Amino acid sequence: MILSAVLAGAALRQGASGDVVRRLQLALRGLGYPLSGTGYFGPATDTAVEDFQRRRGLAVDGIVGEETAAAIEAASRRLAAPAATKPAPLWLLVALSHVGLEEGPGGKNNPELVDMLRTVDDDYRSDATPWCGYYVGYCLAEAGLKPSSSTGWALSYAQGWGVRLAAPALGAVAVKSRAGGGHVTFVAGRTKDGRLACCGGNQNDRVSVAPYAASAFDKGFWWPRDYPPPAGDEIGLDRLPRVDAKGAPVREA
Repeated sequence: MILSAVLAGAALRQGASGDVVRRLQLALRGLGYPLSGTGYFGPATDTAVEDFQRRRGLAVDGIVGEETAAAIEAASRRLAAPAATKPAPLWLLVALSHVGLEEGPGGKNNPELVDMLRTVDDDYRSDATPWCGYYVGYCLAEAGLKPSSSTGWALSYAQGWGVRLAAPALGAVAVKSRAGGGHVTFVAGRTKDGRLACCGGNQNDRVSVAPYAASAFDKGFWWPRDYPPPAGDEIGLDRLPRVDAKGAPVREA
């Protein structure tokens, strides 16, 4: 039992390892999170724990203490989450958790943003440098996946990094060309008027969920090569959940 192990020892957090971490990962996997039970509490497990906490109204700190452990065990006893509430891909959960983070005012850096992006490129120094690609790279890395080797270059995500999808899917990396370069973002759902809702960085100088026509992404929709692909019935604009301006699901009338 996860709870008894936590009570007998210490709370579980990123960096922990062992059989109890493996049991935690398998319990979260049963609730719909794509974890493999490695026994190491890495970024992907941390993201899954934070999303579980957020969904259950718990303190969101990524730490599995008594309260979170008890909630995970209770949810496991009620069987796996139904398909309608299946968690989004881990990297999209990371992206959505930073909505509202913006560049510094008046040409000054936001140190939180710069420090975050430097985790994928130590040479990143100023949020005046276009950062949509760096943000995609950061979110993928936090989910335990490899970003593009040229992560600061948006169009690199459409040049051999992943597997191209026939149409948008929840969490797909969407790539478009534009004057002077390109833009890369994540598919987070669809809007009421039938456009894509995309969560990305450097969208009006902040992390935001913004609407785009699906046809705007002339470089396609891409999926991480080392991550289970979406099922056929999960691909297509009409298969996406309708979401609000923060990427939260909206109940259809």
